[in-house]
Amino acid sequence: MNDRPVLVTPPMLARTYSGRAYEDPWDLVTDYQRVLEYTGEHPNASPGGVASALDLPRGRVRPWIDDGAIPHPVRGIQTAESRGWVPLTEISEVFDPINRLVAWVCSRGTIKPETYGPYVRIESSDDRERFESLVTQLGLEAREHRTDDSLRSTELTIRDDGAVLGRLLTCLDAPTDDDTRAVAPQYLIDVSEEAQREFARVYLENRAVYWEFNDRWLIDHQNRSDRYRRSLATFFQTLGAEADVHEDAVSVDDYFVSELGIEH
Repeated sequence: MNDRPVLVTPPMLARTYSGRAYEDPWDLVTDYQRVLEYTGEHPNASPGGVASALDLPRGRVRPWIDDGAIPHPVRGIQTAESRGWVPLTEISEVFDPINRLVAWVCSRGTIKPETYGPYVRIESSDDRERFESLVTQLGLEAREHRTDDSLRSTELTIRDDGAVLGRLLTCLDAPTDDDTRAVAPQYLIDVSEEAQREFARVYLENRAVYWEFNDRWLIDHQNRSDRYRRSLATFFQTLGAEADVHEDAVSVDDYFVSELGIEH
């Protein structure tokens, strides 16, 4: 029996969209489903008849029936379901690459709030290879957003359904440009230690720098709150690390990092 917590549900994904006239975008999804069910049973019903029977505004129903319009939250859920992204649990086939992708965005990226596209910074050919391989596991393709110059690093984003994936990642607490996450992703509480360690490995591989003078790895996080840094340190500590919080950073002992397979 599958008793693993569901980490992302269709209602959670729907609520990343605008509901327009709906306070809760999930209600838009359920109304659309009601219309489909009713027209399936009454194929000759007019938009006005359907609206009257379901107590919905006629102007809302007509595009769904006459034009085949699909509300954005519904389309997003359909895409996510077709790719096996929702409902998402730890035993989902796509969980491992999604878990690692959240670590990528948290450690070296962001979700653009206007498009929900995920973007990550690439600093080497090895970075590029790792990220492109990860995206390929989800049946997607990475593309370059900005070439490297003297001031800014190269960024990679994701083609095609990347915006739907970005919405899914925000459900797992991946950060957007216009927010400051107060704590590390909370879904990690509900997954196995193996999944937690994989998240930690990707995070440290992307963000940490080895300091030989004190034999520790430093994660520079000037762009995050002190509460976030404390939360991140606590997460590493639950996995057995000696983690300390500094003014703008978190440090982790070399033994823990080497146990994750990262060398300096």
